[in-house]
Amino acid sequence: MNMKTCGIITEYNPFHQGHIYHIKKTKELTQCNCLIAIVSNHFTQRGLPSLLSMEDKTKLALEAGCNLVIELPACYAAQSADYFAKYAIESLHALNIDQICFGSETNNIVLLREYAKQMESTKVDPSLSMNRNLYSKDIQPNDILGIQYIKQCDKYNILPQSISRKDTFKSATQTRKEYFEGIAQFKDAYFNPNQTWDTYYPYLRKFLILTDTNILSTYFLVNEGIEYRLKENAKKYLKWEEFLLASISKTYTKARIQRTCMFILLQITKAQMQENNRFNQVIVAGFDSIGQAFLKDKQVVTKFKELPKFLQEIELKCQYLSFDTFQARKVIYYDR
Repeated sequence: MNMKTCGIITEYNPFHQGHIYHIKKTKELTQCNCLIAIVSNHFTQRGLPSLLSMEDKTKLALEAGCNLVIELPACYAAQSADYFAKYAIESLHALNIDQICFGSETNNIVLLREYAKQMESTKVDPSLSMNRNLYSKDIQPNDILGIQYIKQCDKYNILPQSISRKDTFKSATQTRKEYFEGIAQFKDAYFNPNQTWDTYYPYLRKFLILTDTNILSTYFLVNEGIEYRLKENAKKYLKWEEFLLASISKTYTKARIQRTCMFILLQITKAQMQENNRFNQVIVAGFDSIGQAFLKDKQVVTKFKELPKFLQEIELKCQYLSFDTFQARKVIYYDR
């Protein structure tokens, strides 16, 4: 079916009013017939456990106006901005989308594309953040992602568009903070309060203490001897926050430590990620009648058994961390 399509790359950790605004303004700007959201599943880009299940994220996205929701698995979601963008755009490209639309602090595609060009000619110091490597000025988080989205879109002839990010909407970070302080939040009936590193840390800690550093070094993102620091800190600290703060360094930011710990917790190796370094699949989480029509004759995954063995294993591990028993994959149909 020939439709004008637009993709949005999202986390929904948790879903808030700014996300509804993003969906509404994207549809107004692009005039797309089919809006497709690719959503991080169990873990998000900064390596945080997701407060919402994929099923609930899908329901909320469809209710807000998306026509199709697809998944970005944890191993592809919990990545630095460049790889996060790469994997998300690869999956959207598999659907041959026309354009994407993202929130941006500058809301200036020309400027962000210029930054992307600067990136290509900049010698990277791996001990510095992307901001300090590339720019003399401070670049905000959504623009950092936007630069990477543009780079990936240009590879596939996808049109990048942006909307202005509104500070009037509470951020996901602030929403999480207030929720755990006991302050009621938008749609917080969907939140799972056990989805935190505080919950997971006892399992991670035990694994770090009992596992030889030679084994730890085989896991993805475990580089430059960080396994020794993590192991020693696991022995010293009983609480996640203390462990996290002690593990941060010039090279390893808070987000990098969280991502690294996720790959250790899920026991995902460097070899596995090297072997699965492309994500050109479409894992369907839900759709309405428009999304269903768009998917006709397209190669997509709708059942657990259709996932590659690598992603099946990760799905099982994530689910057992989140729930007492395995939850069968269910594609949601939203009847408007």
